[in-house]
Amino acid sequence: MRILAAFLLIAALAVGLALLARTDAGYVQFVVPPLRVEVSLFVFVLLVFGGFLALHAVMRVAAGIAAMPREVRAHRARQQLDRARAKQDAALVALLEGRYGRARQLADEALALPRSGGLPALIGARAALDMREFDAAAALLARADARVPSLDVPRLMLEAELALEQGQAVEALAKLDDLKREAGAHVAALRLSMRALNAAGRAAEVPAVVDQLVRRKVYDAEQGAMVRASAQAEALAGLAHDAAGLRDYWNRLAEADRVHPKVALAAASRFARLGADRDAIEILTRSLDRNWDPALVALFAECRSADAARQLETAERWLTQHSGDATLLRALGRMCERAQLWGKAQTYYEASLALDDHWRARVMLGSMLAQLGRNDEANAHLAAALRLALAELGAPVDGARDGARGEMASSR
Repeated sequence: MRILAAFLLIAALAVGLALLARTDAGYVQFVVPPLRVEVSLFVFVLLVFGGFLALHAVMRVAAGIAAMPREVRAHRARQQLDRARAKQDAALVALLEGRYGRARQLADEALALPRSGGLPALIGARAALDMREFDAAAALLARADARVPSLDVPRLMLEAELALEQGQAVEALAKLDDLKREAGAHVAALRLSMRALNAAGRAAEVPAVVDQLVRRKVYDAEQGAMVRASAQAEALAGLAHDAAGLRDYWNRLAEADRVHPKVALAAASRFARLGADRDAIEILTRSLDRNWDPALVALFAECRSADAARQLETAERWLTQHSGDATLLRALGRMCERAQLWGKAQTYYEASLALDDHWRARVMLGSMLAQLGRNDEANAHLAAALRLALAELGAPVDGARDGARGEMASSR
C-alpha cells in the first residue's frame, strides 16, 4: 500500500512539473561580460534544487569522514567494554560455582582491560577472601575503581568481613557502622554484626540484633529465643567477677529471658560463685517452675540455702510432676545428705540409680556411705562409678578395675 501511494505521489509530481514546464514563460539571464547565459525559469529551479541536493550529499560525506576517528574510538571502547563485561560475568559465575581460583583469574583479566569498572575488583576480593588470601583481598578493595560511591555498600561489607576474618572484630564493627549510615542495616550486615559482636566480646549487644533478624523472618520465634539466650548466657558468663555488673545486667533482662533455662543456668552459676546462693536458688526456682531442665536441678542441689528445709520442700514439690527424673532424685539425695537425713538420702540415690545407673549417683552414694563407715558398700559403689565413668569416656575398663580393687584393698 505504501509503495502504491509513493508511486502515485511521484507520478503526480512528474505530471505537475511537466505542466509547469509547458506553461512557464519566464527565463533567467546570467551576464558575465562578455558572456551571457539565458535559461528558462523551470530549468533554473531544477538546477538550484539539484545543486542543493549535491551540496547536501557532499557535506554529509565530509561529516561522515570527519566523524570516522570518533566512531572508531567509540567502537573500540564498546568492544573493550563488552570484553570486560564478558570477563566480569564469567568471574561472577565462577565465584557462584565456588571456583575461587578461576574467579580470581577472570577478575584480574577483566581489571586488565580498559573501562572494566570496580565490580571485578570486588568479585576478585570476594574470591580471595574465600581462599583466605587476605593481602590480595585488601589490595583489590583498596583500588580506586572499587571505591566509587556506587560500590560503597558491597565494598564495606567485604572490608568488614575481611577485618573479622583477620581477628579485627572492632574494626569490622566500625566498617559495619559506616555501612549502616550509608544504606541502613540489611540481613547480611546484621548476620555479620552478630559474628563481630561475639568476636569482640560484646555479647550483651547481640539480642538487639537477633530481634531485628526475627522481625525480618530470618529466625522464627523459637530460633530467635535460642540465639538470644545463648548471647545472654555468654554475656552473663563475662560478668562472673563483677557482682554489680552481673546484678545490673540481670535486672535489665525481660522476664521471658530470665526463665529461659540457658540464661537461668548461666546467671545462677555466676551468682552462686559470688556467694549469692539465695539469688541463685530464686532464679533456678522460677525457671524450673516454667521450663523443666535437669541441668538446673543439679545446680539447684549444689546451692546452699539459709533455709535448707524450704529448699528441700521446693524440690520435693517438683517430684509430684517429675518423679521419673533421675537427676531430680539424685539432687534430692544430695540435699537430704547435706541435711544429714541419711536414710532418706540413700532412698533417693537408689531410686535415681534404678532409673539411670549414672556414675555421679554412684559417687554420691558411695561417698555418703563412706562417711557412715559402711566401707564395703561404699567401695562397691565407687568401683561401679569408676567403671561407668571409664565406659563413658571410652577408656579400657579391665585394667582400671584391677587398679581400683588394689587401691581399695590397700585402703582397708
